[in-house]
Amino acid sequence: MSAVNNMKRTQRGISMVEVLVSLIVVAFGLLGLAGLQARSMSFQKDSFDRKAATEVAAQLTERVIANYDGFRTGRYDRTMLPAAATPVAIPACADPMNCSASEIADRDWAMWQIDVRRRLPVSGAYLAAPANSVELTLTLAWQEGQATDGNADPICSAAPVNIQDPTFRCATWVVHP
Repeated sequence: MSAVNNMKRTQRGISMVEVLVSLIVVAFGLLGLAGLQARSMSFQKDSFDRKAATEVAAQLTERVIANYDGFRTGRYDRTMLPAAATPVAIPACADPMNCSASEIADRDWAMWQIDVRRRLPVSGAYLAAPANSVELTLTLAWQEGQATDGNADPICSAAPVNIQDPTFRCATWVVHP
C-alpha cells in the first residue's frame, strides 16, 4: 500500500513556490531593462548636447571668418557666463547699408548668444581672440544635469572659464580664420 501512496504524491502541476520564483526572476529582468532604458536616455541627451555645442562652435567660426576685420581688431574677445542673461535685442548698425566690422561683431555676438541659450540653456562661453591674433580659442561649457564621477571637467576647471560644478561639460576649439 505504501507504493500506491508514493505514486499518488508525485507532482503533476506547478507549485506556488515555482510560480513566485519565476515572477521574481521576470521582475528583476524588467527592472534591469528599465535601468538600461534610463541610462540610454542619459547617453542620448549627452550626445545631443555635444552635437549642439559643436554646431554652435562651427556657427561662430563661420561668423568670425565672414568678419575677418572684426576678428583682427579683437572684437571677438568676449565672455558669456552661465548665469548671464540673454541679450534682449540685437544691436542695430548706425548705417544699415554699411555696418562697420565692430558693429557686425556686436551683432554676431548677440545673435550667437541667443542661439546658444536656445540650444544649450545653461551654458557659458569664453572667446580668446586678442587683436592681431591669428587664432580664436572658443571654450564652451554646458550643463549635463548629472555628475559623471563627482569631479569637475578639467577643461571647465581651467582658467578663465573656472567652472567647478561637476555637472558641467566643456569643450575647446582652436580656429585659425
